[in-house]
Amino acid sequence: MTFALSSVQMAAFAVAAFCTLVLPVALLIALGALKKIRLAPLALGFASFFVSQMVLRIPLLQLLTAAGALNAFAANTVLYAVVVGGLSAGLFEETARLAGAAILKNYRTWKDMVSFGLGHGLCEVMLVMGMAYLNNLLLAAALADPAGPLGLLLAGLDSAALQQLTAQLAAIGPGLAALALLERVSAVLFHLFATSLVFTAVIRRQPGWYLAAIAAHTLFNAVAVLLSGAGLVATELALLTLGLCGGGYVLAARRKWPT
Repeated sequence: MTFALSSVQMAAFAVAAFCTLVLPVALLIALGALKKIRLAPLALGFASFFVSQMVLRIPLLQLLTAAGALNAFAANTVLYAVVVGGLSAGLFEETARLAGAAILKNYRTWKDMVSFGLGHGLCEVMLVMGMAYLNNLLLAAALADPAGPLGLLLAGLDSAALQQLTAQLAAIGPGLAALALLERVSAVLFHLFATSLVFTAVIRRQPGWYLAAIAAHTLFNAVAVLLSGAGLVATELALLTLGLCGGGYVLAARRKWPT
């Protein structure tokens, strides 16, 4: 019995991994060389996502889920989408942005804000989607050549488990990978928008902007869940619309950026 995936499937994984791991780095290097971004806010943007999500929120949600503390939310799709999927992400990520903006006392220009937002957004792209598709690519390569060096990734899996793994990877077709890439574009645009709101809150010393960022984050994340019944294409188009609106706001805000 063979468990190898098609060449089209392998190519989809490779392209998705390239677009979410290599391209973000190349983009940042190019923007840095052109002096369109600054290193300090960029690095703090990366740190803000990593700490707020990978260190704090995700492990906390995993603990609460294991303890059954989120069962009441899980039973109600709308409540789960708004509170767990949206509000919790908004509270953690926007608070991390707030802390970063407060630390960056000498980095408050529009360029600094964009640098921070790109750091935050691209960190998510690389750690969440990039590593997932790299993992998919390595597993697919291992399935194609179980006797090769990557075959160690399949150690301990029997025929039934290998068949299940193959089916799971095969379900992630090129179309799904393309929609996932589109979603990451929407997310990065949103992160730039949310960063602009939080930086404005710090610069103007008006907490209402920070609260608006949390509300916007709640809405953006909740939409991804609440529209799932309409299909992936409709959901991703809705998120892209929100992302483009946020990106347009960021560009428009440049002319009136508070100093």
